[in-house]
Amino acid sequence: MTRIPFSQEDLDEIFRFSRTRQGCLFSRENSTLEFKESFGWQGLSMYLKTCAAFANAKGGYLVFGVTNKRHRPVGLSGTSLQLFQDIDPEKMTQSFNDHFSPEIAWEIQEYELQGKTIGLMFVHESSDKPVMCIKNLGQDLHESDVYYRYRARSERIKYPELKEILETRRANEERLWMNHLENISRIGVHDAGVFDLHSGQVTESGGSFLIEESLLGELSFIKEDEFSEVRGKPTLRLVGSVEPIGTPAARIAGGARVVTKGIHASDIVLAFLDQKAVSEPMEFIRSICSESTAFLPVFYYMSKAGLDWSKTVEMLDGVVCRSSSRTKLIERLETDRSKRLPLSTSEHPATRTKYAIADSLRREEVTDDTSGGNLELCLQAMRSLSSEDVKFHSEYLRRLLKAWFLRHYSSATETMADHMRRTICGVDEALYDGGNA
Repeated sequence: MTRIPFSQEDLDEIFRFSRTRQGCLFSRENSTLEFKESFGWQGLSMYLKTCAAFANAKGGYLVFGVTNKRHRPVGLSGTSLQLFQDIDPEKMTQSFNDHFSPEIAWEIQEYELQGKTIGLMFVHESSDKPVMCIKNLGQDLHESDVYYRYRARSERIKYPELKEILETRRANEERLWMNHLENISRIGVHDAGVFDLHSGQVTESGGSFLIEESLLGELSFIKEDEFSEVRGKPTLRLVGSVEPIGTPAARIAGGARVVTKGIHASDIVLAFLDQKAVSEPMEFIRSICSESTAFLPVFYYMSKAGLDWSKTVEMLDGVVCRSSSRTKLIERLETDRSKRLPLSTSEHPATRTKYAIADSLRREEVTDDTSGGNLELCLQAMRSLSSEDVKFHSEYLRRLLKAWFLRHYSSATETMADHMRRTICGVDEALYDGGNA
């Protein structure tokens, strides 16, 4: 299956933060990922070597703006940022072609993470391995070397991997020959010809002929097993498939630069609490699927995208991710979704306190400096409010939740963090859920 570069799933996996190391990424350098703290042309030979190693393996990402140690995203800045943004895809492709053959397919992108700019270079797995160095450059590139990606290192290829590449190449060639022979036998050996895609020349047993360039725009191509008469136009029968430029099979190396902003749990929560007018609300919904929890506001984004619960579920069914959050989010949408938590009628002191806090919330008297055990009681009291109360005090409640989220969420226990997320979901549902499934 063709890998989609810069997919939300890949980005979420690369930029997933560690729960134990504050401000550091969970990801480690591996067979498809390498981090560089900065970007500079003095490192070109190493970048080319790494990209060639990716191309000979399974493809991968070269990420600029993340420290090698502890993997802290510091972003590109100053000269390093300017140099990365000034990369000319045509000149970079020329650098690849000057030093490696066959061609390396690559793409470049900028990624915004917590206000920092991260540079990304994606290298496609080569369909014509092995990619070989054809010209020396510095201490890193040596003519006739083949580089391969081993765990977190780019090295000269070892015998087992080279043998596997050569055997796969031979098997693919045998498969192509068999396909060609089957097509020829189906058409008939006397009626079949060979169309040279490079020269435009077609050869057959009776001789050869050329397709005039001026006729190419006038020809009507008929695929095998399909037929339609086009009066007055010459036709050419093709065996196989014809793919227009722009499809994955016709992807050109060195694609255009795209700037993407990462969407994480904090972005999803804060955009809702601020009632931010997001340009791509469906991407916020999809991003929940890659988070560690499905209890994040979703109805706000559904309303912005003009989706009801059934259309949202249909969209989520097409999301590919490794997290279980997609399934749990669908369950939220298809079942009784209410996050309201009515207070009990007991005379327990904590219950009486929650009743008092709920009354204070209705009078907008609770302040945002609440912490510790009182914060948990405040969150539970807020979940007890009716939909009408939430709608009437929406701005006040969202302001409180934003202050608590920014102040306490990153250092909260898992239980406290869960209380906070479910309370935010309750407010989201009260304001934007038009009804249960």
